[in-house]
Amino acid sequence: MKHLLSLLLLLSFSFAQCGAEINHSVVAVVGEGGGLVDITIRTVPGHGQEYVGLLPYAGVSTQQSIKYAVSYARAISTSDSTNCDVLVNFGKLPSGEYVDGPSAGAAVAVLSYAVFENLSVRDDTVVTGSLEPGGLVGSVGGLYEKARGSAESGKKYFITPFNNVYEFITLKQIEEDYGITIIQANMIHEIIGFMVHDEPISEREVTKFDSSISENTSSYHYDAELEHFEDIAYRMIEFENYSIQRMPYSEDTIWINEYFTESINEQLDYIDMGYYFTAANDAFLNYIEISTINVLFGEQMSLIEKKKEIDDCLDNLERPKMTSDNFEWVVGSDLRKAWAEDRLNSTNIYDSILVEEKYTIYNALMYSDAWCRVSQTLAEAAEDTGTEINESAWKELAEERITYAESLQHSDETRAKLKLARKEYSQGLYGAAILDATYAIGMDRADTDLLLLSEEEILDRVSEYLEEERSSLWGKVYQSQAVFLTEQKNPNHIAAYRLFVYARELDYSTGQMENSMKLVNEPESADLGLAELILIFLLFSFVLLFILPKMMKRRSYGNSSKKRRGADRAQQDKVRTGAEKKLPGKKRRTSR
Repeated sequence: MKHLLSLLLLLSFSFAQCGAEINHSVVAVVGEGGGLVDITIRTVPGHGQEYVGLLPYAGVSTQQSIKYAVSYARAISTSDSTNCDVLVNFGKLPSGEYVDGPSAGAAVAVLSYAVFENLSVRDDTVVTGSLEPGGLVGSVGGLYEKARGSAESGKKYFITPFNNVYEFITLKQIEEDYGITIIQANMIHEIIGFMVHDEPISEREVTKFDSSISENTSSYHYDAELEHFEDIAYRMIEFENYSIQRMPYSEDTIWINEYFTESINEQLDYIDMGYYFTAANDAFLNYIEISTINVLFGEQMSLIEKKKEIDDCLDNLERPKMTSDNFEWVVGSDLRKAWAEDRLNSTNIYDSILVEEKYTIYNALMYSDAWCRVSQTLAEAAEDTGTEINESAWKELAEERITYAESLQHSDETRAKLKLARKEYSQGLYGAAILDATYAIGMDRADTDLLLLSEEEILDRVSEYLEEERSSLWGKVYQSQAVFLTEQKNPNHIAAYRLFVYARELDYSTGQMENSMKLVNEPESADLGLAELILIFLLFSFVLLFILPKMMKRRSYGNSSKKRRGADRAQQDKVRTGAEKKLPGKKRRTSR
C-alpha cells in the first residue's frame, strides 16, 4: 500500500510537471501579405518527444525547426522535462492547409522555454527567425510582409534577426508608417529575456558590418577546376562595386557605403583563401541589395522598364556549344537562365501596388537580373574544347531523377525546384532538369536526416564529409561553400550538412550524365527497333531461300564443266600418245 501511494504521488507530480500549455501568435507570409497564425504548445507525460498536429500539414523544414527549437529549450531550461512530450499545434491558416519553412523556430524555442519554466510570455510581440546551433537566430524571408502584417494586427513589437541592409531600411520605414517598434536580435537568449523576463534589447539605429571570418578560418585547398570561379567572383564584385558608385551620397547613405565597402574587402579575403564561390555568392547578393537600396534613396524606378531590361538580357544570352569538356558549365548557365525566367514570369506587377511594395517587387526582379548576368558569365567560362554532345541522351535520366525526387517529402523550396525541373524537361533542357531535381533530392534527404539525427550525430557526419573529395564541378563548388560554413566565426553546421548532402548528390547525377553521354558524331547505337529487326530477318530469309541456292547451283554447274573438260583433255592426250607410238621412228645418227 505504501509503494502504491508513492507511485500515485510520483505520477501526480509527473502530470503536474507536464501539464503546462501556452498560446501565442506567429507570423507567416500568406498570399500577397503577412498574417498571424495561432500556435499552441502543450506538455504531456511521455518520453521527451516532440509531436506536430496533423492539420494544418507541416513541411519537413517546419518539423525539423520545431524539433530543434524544443530540444534547445529543454537544454537551457532549469526544469527537468525529459519525461514530458511536447505537442505543437497550429491554428487555422488564413488560406490553405499547409505550413512550411523554418521561420517559427525562434518563436517555438521561446514558447517551449516558457512552458518548461511554467512562465508566461508578453502578448504584444511577434517573433520571426529560424533557430541555428548555439542559439543564433537565423535570417528568414518576407520581413516586409511579416512586419506590416504584425502592425496591422495591433502588435507593438516585431523582433527579427538582421537579414540585410535593404530589409533593415524598409523595416525602419514600416516602423515610421505603422507605429510598430522593430527590434533586431541575433541571439535567442536576448528574445527570451525580452518576452519572458521583460528585459530590454538595445535598439540599433544603424547596423555595423560583422565579419564572418574568424582567426581560425583556414584556407580552402581548392581543385584546379575551381580556378575559373576566381574570375567569376571578380566579375560579380565589379557589378557590386558599380552599384555602390551609383548610390546617392548623403548623411543617410554614409554608413551603407562603408558597410558594403567592408563587405567587398572581405570578399577579396575569401578569394585569397580559396573560397571563390563564397566570394561570388556574397557579391551576387550584395549587388541585388545595393541596386534595391539605390531606388529606395531616389534613383528612378520603373518596374515595367526593369522587366524589359531583364527580358533583353535573357534574349541576348549566347549559349555555347555543349561538349564533353564544358557540359557542366553550360548546364550551370542554362540553370541560372531558367531561374531568371521563372522569377521574372512569377513576379506580379499590378496597378494597385503600394510604394513600399514596389521596392519588394523591384528586389525580386533584381534576382532575375543577377541570375541573367551569372548565366552569361558561366557561358563565357565554358571552354570550346572536347567533342560536341547530344543532350537528348539525358532525357531518360532526367525523367528518372525527377520521378525519384517526386517520391520524397518536400519543402516549399524543393517543391518549387521540382516544378521548374518539369518545365526544363519539357523544353529539352535535360541537364538543367537533372540538376534542379538533384537539388530537391539532396535537400529533402538532408531535411529528413535532420529530423532523425541528434546534434552530436550531425556534427559527426559533418566531420566525415569534411574529409571527402568531390568529383563533379558543381559538387566541388557546393562542397567548398559547406566547408566555409563550418569555418565561420559562428559555424552553421545544419546549413553545412544540407550542402554536403547536396554536393554528394551532384557527384552522383553528374556521373550518370557522363555515362549517358552521346557524342554528336558518334555512330548510331546497335540497339535496333522491332521494325528494323523484321526487315533484317526478311532480307536474310530472301538470301537464304533464293539467292544462295542459285549461287550453289551455278558453282556446281561450273565444277561439272571443269570435270568434263578435264576428262576430254585426258582422252585427247591418250589418243595422241597412242598415235605417236604407231608412227615409224627416225634413225639417229651416231658420230664416229
